[in-house]
Amino acid sequence: MASMTSKRCHLYVNDPTHVFDQGLKVEAERIAGELTREGFPIQVELRYARGNELAQSQAIEADRRADRPPDLYVIIPIDQDSVYGLLRQILGAQPGATCVFLHQPLASGLRAERLEWGARLFSVAADQVEIGRLQARQLAALLPGRAGSVLYVQGRENSYATRHRLKGVLEEFGKIPGMKLNGFRVFGDWSAASVKPAVDNWMHLGGRLEWVDATGAQSDDMAIALAAIVREQGRELPVVGVDGLASGKQAVDAGVLAATVVQPLAIGHALRVFRELCAGSAKVVPEDGNIQLKPESYPPLEKLQPRAVRRAG
Repeated sequence: MASMTSKRCHLYVNDPTHVFDQGLKVEAERIAGELTREGFPIQVELRYARGNELAQSQAIEADRRADRPPDLYVIIPIDQDSVYGLLRQILGAQPGATCVFLHQPLASGLRAERLEWGARLFSVAADQVEIGRLQARQLAALLPGRAGSVLYVQGRENSYATRHRLKGVLEEFGKIPGMKLNGFRVFGDWSAASVKPAVDNWMHLGGRLEWVDATGAQSDDMAIALAAIVREQGRELPVVGVDGLASGKQAVDAGVLAATVVQPLAIGHALRVFRELCAGSAKVVPEDGNIQLKPESYPPLEKLQPRAVRRAG
């Protein structure tokens, strides 16, 4: 029996210095190795946009036009709209190709494409709104009387995850009268280095950590940097993050963070679904094309206890 030709997956992510993207690389390589040993040879290459939607589109276009284009395109879009046209060209001109959005569901504008190409176009994503809700519940559980003001560091302003995690936080805070953001929201870019300039600018505009009872960030990288700023300011506040990879969990276990939300990396799931599709099992993709994975609190919400807030001086 002839050996199966190795499949090629290109994974389009953001930045090799971000912990989450490093986790994606590790999981992609691990699952690709497992699938290869199970008789489905596949190789994964990463492409980094570094926050530049044009660079991401150019990388996808170059790969699409290569002598041997990828069999599987897995994309965390910097801007979903900017890659729509490329998806249509890939799926229309490359009959064996499959395209996957990672951590963003397919927009309603791709309904026609789903009808035309079926399971060759799908998404695998953690529920980003639920991530925000979990963060809000963590913060409420950590504050005496479930009441207090929160400083919240968000990711990139145009990011799907940024908008939808905030939506979840605001939805949940709306059910908890004592919890308030009070406009205490700043934007980072998912990196640890972006947090200090964002907080410094907020303080320059009149913000004060003395007004804050808890803090949170939309990634563990940013949350750990935020916790360092809080300590430098002489405060002792609960800080929560998102991602729940090894470094985030270690930060929780060490007391640097009070909690994190574990977001499934999803790339391993995407690769396994692709194998099933290649075997003819289209039923592994739901009708709307969106596979949703459940986030979890670390530690579990029921184990979080209110913490006294120590103010400077």
